[in-house]
Amino acid sequence: MPDANEQIKEWEPMIYYVIRQLHLHPNEVDDAAQTARIALWRAIQDGKTLGKTYCFIRIRGAILNERAKQAKTLQHEVTSERLPEQIDKSEMPLSLWLDDKRSTLPNRHFTLLCHMLHGTEASLGYSPSRLRAYKAELQRMLREDNE
Repeated sequence: MPDANEQIKEWEPMIYYVIRQLHLHPNEVDDAAQTARIALWRAIQDGKTLGKTYCFIRIRGAILNERAKQAKTLQHEVTSERLPEQIDKSEMPLSLWLDDKRSTLPNRHFTLLCHMLHGTEASLGYSPSRLRAYKAELQRMLREDNE
């Protein structure tokens, strides 16, 4: 039975096929390929049989997970780089802005706004089309308030 390195080398064409499908920037190709190799190596260590479908899913998933993790890290780094002296003094703190919106928005829209801030708007029980309509109304109301 071939060792792990030989097995991973057999799947190199699939790794680069997935990378081409994901349309990654040329600067990201080497990192993505290494992420895929590590995912396959872990699968081999776990005793998995490397088949075509399994490898495709494992490679693609590993690359997408790594990209999502990097995007989250980058977003956090960019946000944390904003120094307190760079904050515009005219910006209203979120708590005061929410208190203002509580008095100006209908209750349904204010509730939706709070759930959207927490990313839990799907838990409100609205159908997807109704939720889109309410979001559009809320965006329109917020735009009108800013004008």
